[in-house]
Amino acid sequence: MIEQAIIAALRESRFGFDAIPIFFNHIPEDVEVGAMIDTPIPGYEIDPDWPGYFNDMTELVIRHHDPEEGFKLCREAMKILTVRSQTFDGYHFNHIRPVTEPTAYPTSTSGTREFAIRFDFSCYRID
Repeated sequence: MIEQAIIAALRESRFGFDAIPIFFNHIPEDVEVGAMIDTPIPGYEIDPDWPGYFNDMTELVIRHHDPEEGFKLCREAMKILTVRSQTFDGYHFNHIRPVTEPTAYPTSTSGTREFAIRFDFSCYRID
């Protein structure tokens, strides 16, 4: 899965993402500090001319109770996920690059704060 490959890239970076939980499409309510790779609906598009090749976008969501620390993690993720010609977890990424600045979602009634960055990527499955 592409999401698992991007999670592997974050974990392998050793810039703090190896110390926080990283989820796929859902952050449990009881997690105060965490990250999530969010898959677009209806999923990543497959190139009709090149089976197994993807050129799409994904979003990284950071949850942190401290806004400054949340934005700091976003900035770190932007550095980590600026990738050219690297392989992670069975996918070769031609590139991953941020296409938005970090944005803050409205604070939830429970006080949870979440921040998001959108990334563009181009990759293919290594079989």
